[in-house]
Amino acid sequence: MRMAITMLVGLYTSRVVLRVLGVEDYGLYNVIGGIIALFAVLNNALMNSTSRFVTVSLAKGIIAETRQTFNMAFLMHFAVALFLIVIGETVGLWYLHNKLVIPVGREFAAGWLYQFTIITAVLGTINVPYNACIVAHEKINVFAILQVIDAVLKLGIVYVIQVAPYDKLIYYAVLMLLVIVFNFLFNYIYCQRRFPEVKFVFYWSRNRFKEVLKFIGWALVGNFSNMFYTQGINLMLNAFCGPAVNAARGIAVQVQGVVAQMANNVQTAINPQILKTYAVNDLDRMHMLICASSRYCYYLLFLFSLPIMLEANFILHLWLGVVPEHTVNFIRLTLMTVLLDAFINPMFTANLASGRLNLYYIPVSMISVSFMFITYFAIKYTLMPESTFLCYLAMVALGVIIRVFVMRKQVKLNPILYIKTAILPAIVVTLLASALPVASHLLVQGNVARLFVTGIISVVSTAIVVCYVGITKLERQFVIQFVKNKLHRQFV
Repeated sequence: MRMAITMLVGLYTSRVVLRVLGVEDYGLYNVIGGIIALFAVLNNALMNSTSRFVTVSLAKGIIAETRQTFNMAFLMHFAVALFLIVIGETVGLWYLHNKLVIPVGREFAAGWLYQFTIITAVLGTINVPYNACIVAHEKINVFAILQVIDAVLKLGIVYVIQVAPYDKLIYYAVLMLLVIVFNFLFNYIYCQRRFPEVKFVFYWSRNRFKEVLKFIGWALVGNFSNMFYTQGINLMLNAFCGPAVNAARGIAVQVQGVVAQMANNVQTAINPQILKTYAVNDLDRMHMLICASSRYCYYLLFLFSLPIMLEANFILHLWLGVVPEHTVNFIRLTLMTVLLDAFINPMFTANLASGRLNLYYIPVSMISVSFMFITYFAIKYTLMPESTFLCYLAMVALGVIIRVFVMRKQVKLNPILYIKTAILPAIVVTLLASALPVASHLLVQGNVARLFVTGIISVVSTAIVVCYVGITKLERQFVIQFVKNKLHRQFV
């Protein structure tokens, strides 16, 4: 129910925001957010590192060590927040005023939007240690509550910006910042009250700092390469195609976030177990969790992505009314990338658990850098925005293959086992489950009727194929028994 609420609210708010702000302002909002995200890549590296060390400390059951880990993490995040302010107000401002393509007359709004985005990045950075503690303690229900509240607040924002008497882009940026402030306060208060290790006492250990810093250093290499590539797409689209195409990409990213969030919820619940099983050297269970979570996340993503990809054109017109050019193709290519991410996320968590990030990030970063040049020449000489998404899809596919073989050295995961139990079942399910929905999309006449019929056939076809082909006999028996127990409790 929570996922349904957040998905519907997210899609509805995007429609209204695009209509109220207009294509150019919506594109401007996305590209400026992308600039500060380039500097906030430190935040991602620290989040992964902090989550890993806190979870491993919890697995050992030593509260004092967990408290020390949290306090060091908090100090490091505070220092990074100050660094973000300095970089954002120097290099970032220079790029904003000298390089970014801004529609005439929107310079003032763009300046304010940029400042609010910096504050958002700073609060997000300081919030990371608290968020990591919630994940490490596996309090997934807290995320459910916060996401529903977040969705309701954003629904309120939609109403406010429609009646805003002043610049609507500035109003929207301010209100989105207030939502971030609320999220930070919620996490801070919850962690302070629930977790004994979240008590700030100044702690500093040179050895622990060097250990964490080495970990973060390699994480930064990977995060910077990925962030430069994904945000580089935004900047290249802005330079060669203009803000209107950034708006189309922003819509595609919005759909991507809504669909991917469902799989992320599953992965977030499994990540602490992957980290903890490695900490206690239970590698067999760890391998099982990696393979199983890859399959489950892929099936869940495919269930929602298939009807969206088939009926993207009609869904977008129904959702947005006015659809920016290229949006349909962007969404289809983006959702294909999301499906591949289902395989990457569990392997990424296993990489964090091992602590040997250099073996993982060196080949991944080399791929990102190589494809940055390929993408640049592709967009420059074709002037086709879709070329950037095709290059990104190819890069992610190659990355999956390389990661599979890296995992042998990292956590002794047999590549043949992973391909056989995770990738091959996903390919078979995709081919079998797609046949009827594609036929329905081609044969049924009328937009509404086709959407309804194709959607139902997609869900039913995927569910049946997953049940009888995509999971093992033991897993199927467990699912059937689980459903029977639930129905028995409801009706008896």
